[in-house]
Amino acid sequence: MANKSWFREIRRQIDQDFWAATDAWELAAAKENALWSAESDENCALIERAALMDHGDPAAFDLHLEGAKAGSVWCQQMVGWHYSTGIGVAADKYLALTYYHSAICGGSWIATLRYARLLFEVGRYDECERVLKDGVSCEFAPSYYWLAWYRHKRHTTRAVRQEVRPLIEHAAKEGHPAAKELLANWMRAGKLRLCDIPRGWWMAARIAIAYANREAKQ
Repeated sequence: MANKSWFREIRRQIDQDFWAATDAWELAAAKENALWSAESDENCALIERAALMDHGDPAAFDLHLEGAKAGSVWCQQMVGWHYSTGIGVAADKYLALTYYHSAICGGSWIATLRYARLLFEVGRYDECERVLKDGVSCEFAPSYYWLAWYRHKRHTTRAVRQEVRPLIEHAAKEGHPAAKELLANWMRAGKLRLCDIPRGWWMAARIAIAYANREAKQ
């Protein structure tokens, strides 16, 4: 039992590190730092004060809400996050959608991804696809991955995997961590074509080596 618990903890840590790396990659691709150049000094001060607090502190939500009402795009997507997760305020998915949409209109690509995720969660699948297709049309790499992922999540079939493969391959080529892992897993499991299995194992090995090297450097 102890060995199983140890393995589960290692697996949990690996998954946590993987998604943290994916989130960081998407943040970099979204160029959210560029939003700061459009923020007023007053809103920047609010954001900096909120950053010093725990996300679960209701005071952090209040600061983000104040900034959102003052037109801060960064704060609008953060208020959407608070309402979506229920951290720092009672969860309200529809208010979250409202604030995410405002942030999207202000130029936040991260809000676009979170908005699409929430649309999928509440069953508004066609809207979710439209939002992500807009991202694809603008060559925003994370949109390729999430459009493929949500479409496959609705219909887990080989035909759909073949349909979304070009989206996954594009995102993987751009460097999206989750796209690279998903493509490798599908290939090595023979979920695309049998002839892809050797390449899938080769890709999976490269991903594992890259992860091990990254851990060794930390």
